[in-house]
This record gives sequence, C-alpha cells and structure tokens, in this order.
Amino acid sequence: MASQIITATAAAMLLSSCTSLSQPGHYQPEPAALQDAVDCSTAVGGSSGPSDPSTGRKGRVPEGFIPVDAVLCTWSQQVSPSTGTTTIKPVVTSELLSGDYTSLLAALAEPSDRAHNVSCLDYAELVPELWLVNAGGQAINVQWPMDGCEHSKPDTAKALAWLTATDSTTLVGKTNPW
Repeated sequence: MASQIITATAAAMLLSSCTSLSQPGHYQPEPAALQDAVDCSTAVGGSSGPSDPSTGRKGRVPEGFIPVDAVLCTWSQQVSPSTGTTTIKPVVTSELLSGDYTSLLAALAEPSDRAHNVSCLDYAELVPELWLVNAGGQAINVQWPMDGCEHSKPDTAKALAWLTATDSTTLVGKTNPW
C-alpha cells in the first residue's frame, strides 16, 4: 500500500511538472483603460519615484484603438543644494511624438515573457510611461512588453526612436527632502 502511495505521489509530481512545462511562456496584459487625457503625473508615484504599474490603468493597446499621437513621460530627479540641506524634486518630462505608429503598435503587440528557469541580471530599469492618444483626445497608458526578467523588450524603444519629438514639457514635483 505504501509503495502504491509513493508511486501515485511520484506520478502526480511528474505530471504536475510536465504540466508546468507545457504552460504558455507568454502573456498579454489586460487592455489599457481609456482615460480622458494623458496624465504624466503617473510617472511619479507618490513622492519618491515612478508609479507602481499595478495601478490597473496601464495595459495593452485595445482592439480598434487608433493612435494619432504618442506621449512619452520620463522620470528623473532634480537635486537642489540649499543652505544646510539638499532637496530632491521629482521631474517628469512629457514628450509629444509623431510619425508612423505602425512599428510601435507592432512592438507593443508583442507578448511579454513569463519567467521560466532564467538567470536574470539585477539592474534597475525605469521604463518611461507611454501614452497613446486617439482622434477624440482620449488616451491609454500602455504597458511595454517585458522579458522573463521584467525588463522591457527592445523593440518598443527602437520603434519610439523612429518617431519625431514635436513638443516637450517639463513638470517639477513637490520638494522631497531625502
């Protein structure tokens, strides 16, 4: 009886490991929520840095969404030494990009990879917020496709490099002493 239990347990473990190997290695996030306008303030979460991408507003490009503009929101810090203390302010640059969005949409349609027996380099990557705007002025905050190590896949950045910056705005946040 004990050998049958051990055999059944071993078989179950073998089957479960085979099942996990056959699971898809890719995924697509839910469609991005349609917003009334671009909000680059989401590039700075609270007072200390980039926002948490799990806020639920970001996602893939919904079917039928046709962009007429793209906005890239990048995050940085402004260090201002003052008498006795150093203050750091979050800075967000909003860059309006125009051009042919075909390559960008193709790059964004690429699925993200699930981590599966990978060895990842441990480095920080601040992925810019990417917004697409339709003819009605409504916007979506788009999730970049990610590799199994949660780093952005390169095709989105390559496609963005082919677009032309037509306008830029810099927003400086509240002072944050750290």
